[in-house]
Amino acid sequence: MTTTWALSTVGLYVTTVGALLIFLYLCESPRTADEWQSSDGKRAYAKHRRQLLVGVGLLSAWLVIQNLAAILL
Repeated sequence: MTTTWALSTVGLYVTTVGALLIFLYLCESPRTADEWQSSDGKRAYAKHRRQLLVGVGLLSAWLVIQNLAAILL
């Protein structure tokens, strides 16, 4: 195991943990926009939030797969 491999694996792990924390925050975040936006704003916010959740979820899943491949292979 070289130093480069170890640093790369640690960097990938930290990035994966960060992406998972962002995903968890998005899943559990409060619905603050419901209180102060119009009905059109609420729909736009919900759509944007859902798209963001899907994008960050896919990124997190890809990073988890990459992390497992780096560790197991």
